[in-house]
Amino acid sequence: MAESGIMGARQTILGGVVMRGDLIIDGMVWDRATILGSDATQTIIRMLDRLNRRDLGGIMLHGTIIAGYNIIELDLLHQATSLPIVSITKQPQENLHEHLKSTFPSDWTQRWQIAQRNGELRSLALDSQSHMFVQSKGCRWDVVKGVIKRFTRFGGLPEPIRVARLFARAIVEIERRP
Repeated sequence: MAESGIMGARQTILGGVVMRGDLIIDGMVWDRATILGSDATQTIIRMLDRLNRRDLGGIMLHGTIIAGYNIIELDLLHQATSLPIVSITKQPQENLHEHLKSTFPSDWTQRWQIAQRNGELRSLALDSQSHMFVQSKGCRWDVVKGVIKRFTRFGGLPEPIRVARLFARAIVEIERRP
């Protein structure tokens, strides 16, 4: 799953792809999440329900902090799906505590607690000299590393995330048309 948005919009587009181990795309789904909202986790759960697939091996996310600090709850997503969850970002969120406190004076503590429950970002360097930060739920670190390395072919993102970003961007472009 990955997002793409339009500057100044109230919602962002989340795109998801089902990608097999041989990199064949076997399904797609998209939805909207509220910018500055708190509906990202439920949106992803709804997307997965709409896919209606029982053969998924896990969920790969392009970060947990999307849509202006609409934070995905990894524990809740794992509990709702019983699937391993892997979140990958290229840059750790600097000064998250301060950003949340200044942007969300009424509910920053709730958002901060979600970010804390998501766990520490673990650093991962790939053979291609690419570097990323990873959070996961429901799977061992050695399995997480193996899956990421298996799916990362070009650049520094695994193919399911790269393709999901392209898909979300395509939906945004369609939405921009008059």
